[in-house]
Amino acid sequence: MSETVRARVGTTGGKPLSPARIAGSSMIGTMIEIFDFIVYAFMAALVFAPLFFPAVSPWIGTLAALGTHAVAFGMRPLGALLFGWLGDTRGRRVALLGSMILMGASTVAIGLLPTFGSVGLWAPVLLVACRMLQGLAVGGEWGGAVLVAVEHAPPGKRSFYGSFVQLGTVLGIGVASAVILLVNSFVNASTFQSWAWRIPFLASALLVLLGLVLRKRLEETPEFVAEIASQEAKTGSRPKVRAVFRDEWRALIAGSLMWSAPCSYLYVLMTGLVAYTKSYVPSLSGTEVQAGLVITSVVLLGLTLVSAVRADNWGRERLVLGSGVLLILWAFPAFWLIDSGGFGAMLVAMLVGTVCYAAFNGAVPSLMADLFPVSTRYTGSGLCIALGTALAGGLIPIGALALVPSFGGSSAPLSLVLVLCGVFTVTGVVMSKRLRRV
Repeated sequence: MSETVRARVGTTGGKPLSPARIAGSSMIGTMIEIFDFIVYAFMAALVFAPLFFPAVSPWIGTLAALGTHAVAFGMRPLGALLFGWLGDTRGRRVALLGSMILMGASTVAIGLLPTFGSVGLWAPVLLVACRMLQGLAVGGEWGGAVLVAVEHAPPGKRSFYGSFVQLGTVLGIGVASAVILLVNSFVNASTFQSWAWRIPFLASALLVLLGLVLRKRLEETPEFVAEIASQEAKTGSRPKVRAVFRDEWRALIAGSLMWSAPCSYLYVLMTGLVAYTKSYVPSLSGTEVQAGLVITSVVLLGLTLVSAVRADNWGRERLVLGSGVLLILWAFPAFWLIDSGGFGAMLVAMLVGTVCYAAFNGAVPSLMADLFPVSTRYTGSGLCIALGTALAGGLIPIGALALVPSFGGSSAPLSLVLVLCGVFTVTGVVMSKRLRRV
């Protein structure tokens, strides 16, 4: 079984890496892909409106730029299906290599795009096309990275090792914020808008090369190899990915709902603040918001590790449930603080929110993996985050931002989004308790 099957699922044939090194590799790979994805979100709020949508008002231009950002969320489920099929039939390693190559190529392409002043309407069209490819790539990233870490983890350590992928997400946000701060510190505002905004996109090529080197060394997971051998011995064929819709649709709904609270926190209380404060809290500069994001990311790293270490003892569902409840309670106070216009108040709003995000981060990777059987685990877990993020990270926050002018500039729509997504997460946890596989 072993060597014959192992040879067909894309293993390296080299000396296997330790579970800790595999988890670290998954963390770095995810960091690189999230860096590429989040840099776009920041640039959409900071400079894309005048560069790609100069014919409309600044606020409408910002919404249009954020709309191109949201396009990627619609592509994430397709990416989860495509790379999930690869991951569940050809191997986790093959799918992860493919998603990273696609993400790197599309990100560098954005850094080379002409603007509206050079090619007219072709500029936003090309921007949307590149963003769609980014969404396709990131849709295939999380599920595979988690499974590589979780399926290699020692007994009783699945939550801890799985959390490294979530640490990669936090690092990606923090590094993206730090790089933009660094570029801004060396150039003035006009230079940044003229050409320096391209630097983070082009620099990602070096990060992607690092990620590819790390991922080429990965061995296929023992659980996947054993599952493929078992399926072929019983049926003579590999598992069919469509089984995730036929047999696991309840788990898909529960997992997608679970992702709502952290996605809304990430795209409303973190990256979304760049757009909101720029137009409605002028006393907070873009630099202050970026600095707050860097500080928050550092704190979030530590809190996520605490959550991961304790998740298997405290109960993974309990931690995720707590994250949803806390977001509901903090939604309005957070924006009351932000609207006050002080950097310290904004930082408190973000840091309290990190407790919600960290509780989720440490517990959800292994919990999500255990919702699905090995044969459809890549597709199922990938679809959960893709669908949850599309709803709570893309459509709902953009709609809430669009409603802010109708509320006289009030942040109430944003707070209501956080409450709604917290309710979704609580509902998903309740459903998952009846479905989870141990």
